[in-house]
Amino acid sequence: MIRRAFTLIELLVVIAIIAILAAILFPVFAQAKTAAKKAADLSNTKQLNTSVQIYMADVDDTMPVFFANYGTCLPVAPTLCGYRAMWQYHIYPYLKNWDLLTAPGDTKQTDPVLQSFNLSYGYNYGYLSSLCVGDALSASYGCSATDPSGQSQWFIGINSTSVNRPAQIVMFTDNGGKTVTGASIIGSMVNPPDAWPASKYFYGPVQVGWGKACQTYFSAGNGATGTYGDTDGFAPRYSLGGNACYVDGHAKFSRTSQLASGTSYDPNVSCTALLVTDYSKYQWDPRYDSGTQK
Repeated sequence: MIRRAFTLIELLVVIAIIAILAAILFPVFAQAKTAAKKAADLSNTKQLNTSVQIYMADVDDTMPVFFANYGTCLPVAPTLCGYRAMWQYHIYPYLKNWDLLTAPGDTKQTDPVLQSFNLSYGYNYGYLSSLCVGDALSASYGCSATDPSGQSQWFIGINSTSVNRPAQIVMFTDNGGKTVTGASIIGSMVNPPDAWPASKYFYGPVQVGWGKACQTYFSAGNGATGTYGDTDGFAPRYSLGGNACYVDGHAKFSRTSQLASGTSYDPNVSCTALLVTDYSKYQWDPRYDSGTQK
């Protein structure tokens, strides 16, 4: 029996067909992988949200404070004690699975202190709990004159029943906490777009909020890789956006521009120029139903 071999031209045609199929299929596989990560991430945010809802039911509808000024033991390492009590520690008894605080694709730290502080999700800490420093401004939104523990900074949680438009107000988003070097309270927060002109206090080395090249704790040179500096911690991991959960209990994927709705946000303009233009569309400040920057 005579066996016929492929000619050089036939081999080249086969190789070309394989290359075309690879070019078509590899992006499809990559998109499917990204979609699976996004779905798993959304599931994490929903479970995180559910744990907060149950927590609030046990504390008279009060939102978690960002941190409390007393020492506590780490949920992932109960023998390590004396650490500042972060919001994630308060809700852990309801969440039960610490791995849910690491998004698919983020590296899970092996160090228990890093695990405890640097998460994949950031709390809208400045609007849903209030940073108090004992001055007239912080007193205007309900802070006492001094902290009972004697600290210079402390937080109070707001009551969820006082939140206007709860279905529109962000509670948590994907964040860049895993990009922070060293264990830090910064690893479990996200600043809102209007942090610079806001009438509440927010953490930042100099400039805070969303905009080009602002000096946030998530920008290069401030203890992070610089990946999420222009959105002050919010991590648009998936197709120019990320997942967020809201005060009413639902969670969804949103593009960065959608989470900046109701503002003058422009990714090419500094955060110092950003203002809220329509509170009825703004998704971070729970105090107002309508109007412009206050």
